Amino acid sequence: MKRTCVSVVILGLFILFADSQYAQSPCPSVFEYQADGPEVFGVVRLKSNGPVSSVHLRINFTVATHLFSSYVGRIEPIGNERALLNFNRGEPLTYRVHFPVMSPLPRLTHLIVNGNVLCYGSGDIPGPNQYVTTISLEHMLFLKSGGSTGFNNFNYPTKIPEAMVHFVGEFGNNAQLYTINDIDNNSWNTNYYSHDVPNSTRPTPTYVQQTPPPAHEPDYNYYYQEPTTQIPLQRPRQPPPAPPPPPQVISTPTRTQEISPTTPVQCGVIAGGNERVPLIFNGQSYSRGDWPWLVALYRRKEGSLTFICSGTLVSDRHVVTAAHCMQQKSKISTIKDIVVKVGVYNLEDWGDDISVTRTLTSANIHESYNAATLENDILVVTFEKKVEFNTYIRPACLWNGNTDLTRIVGASGVVAGWGTSELGPSGQGEPRMVRIPVVSTAQCRASKPEFHKLTSAKTLCAGDRKGSGPCTGDSGGGLYILDGGRWRIRGVVSLSLRPQNGDNTCNLNEYIVFTDTAQYLPWMRNIMSKNLYD
Repeated sequence: MKRTCVSVVILGLFILFADSQYAQSPCPSVFEYQADGPEVFGVVRLKSNGPVSSVHLRINFTVATHLFSSYVGRIEPIGNERALLNFNRGEPLTYRVHFPVMSPLPRLTHLIVNGNVLCYGSGDIPGPNQYVTTISLEHMLFLKSGGSTGFNNFNYPTKIPEAMVHFVGEFGNNAQLYTINDIDNNSWNTNYYSHDVPNSTRPTPTYVQQTPPPAHEPDYNYYYQEPTTQIPLQRPRQPPPAPPPPPQVISTPTRTQEISPTTPVQCGVIAGGNERVPLIFNGQSYSRGDWPWLVALYRRKEGSLTFICSGTLVSDRHVVTAAHCMQQKSKISTIKDIVVKVGVYNLEDWGDDISVTRTLTSANIHESYNAATLENDILVVTFEKKVEFNTYIRPACLWNGNTDLTRIVGASGVVAGWGTSELGPSGQGEPRMVRIPVVSTAQCRASKPEFHKLTSAKTLCAGDRKGSGPCTGDSGGGLYILDGGRWRIRGVVSLSLRPQNGDNTCNLNEYIVFTDTAQYLPWMRNIMSKNLYD
């Protein structure tokens, strides 16, 4: 019996030694593999080259296996709150990297600090009938505004895993629903995603894995349901669309003059005139300043920031977005948890000197909002300090005149944001835009029985059902319609049907449900009419 135990220990050491040899670090001075008992982990050591306000660490790995768990590892800084302050004084900064598997060990392909590649390796190459999973882990440390080490500098956001939010059970197994974006509140300091690359030359989808897995399945009316398997987050592949018709302009009765109360900049008009806005379909990129009212909302937890939603600037102090961006069922974020970036374009450009950051003095969720059904899914947030308008920061107009939905059926609207696309997961890079048509509520309900429960006199449906539309991460963004020569917000991205095949992707083969902002004009204007001073 004793001899058997010794042989097992020797075998275990041999396997550990073999895997360590297989996964040699391409740059031992920066990253190396270490063992602590049965666990093999990575250690990152960064040397200081002078004071910095933040350290944004991203590490990419490949692992020659298919991951069957939702856990893909994490980065853990070693030290205390003064780690970054000590780093600026010349001390090294150390991280521990936890792996999802130890046999085979993940192989480092890129180690990037503040946008600079410090280390790169070849990674795994898939052989016949093999999978290679790519994992990307991120972590950020930054300084407080006063100079001490902390986790609440608004200018250096980091991201945490996204979690699809599902309605479970009420509408049947083939029609589960999810909001366009939400987050996992349990893992604030590490962003990660992974994708499998089979041995094939064909394009393959991107997969997101998350941690930790849920302890139990949620109740049917509780719609946090984290995925426990690898989930493709690609838009449905579709053939190229036919050339789009010109935008339909809606004629409305005479309107009051619509300008900012503190500046001659007019709402709903981009610098240079609205006629230069390109007609771009299927989630294409656009130039900075084309949608100057698009803002990004972040949630702060223990000082770390994560992108959660888009929103629309409608004055120098107010943003309209979705209520579920702040409240999911009984969970609600406080105004101290929310930070808004205005004029932002590339979410990964930490040195952007055009965008401005604002904290909130109030957040008004509609009093009839139902987090279980997303009825009245609308929120108006108010900045503590107003923003100054310029080429890249301008407000969209509220709807004005006739609010009858039938007047805009058939009109095309634009949705812009940082949602999931074929280029990668949400909340990163540059925004994209898509133009989609508005359809009648009757047509929306006729397309799927589930829409009878999801639509009302205060919602609208839009989409071409051909693979174009808002996706994961676009939640809270506006549906903008060119009306009377002005871009006006007519909808807020709220929810979508889940695909029948069970994939947790945005189902752009069905209509998207928007909150109809025109039905909330008195409520919004009452909030915006309150006198505030900087």
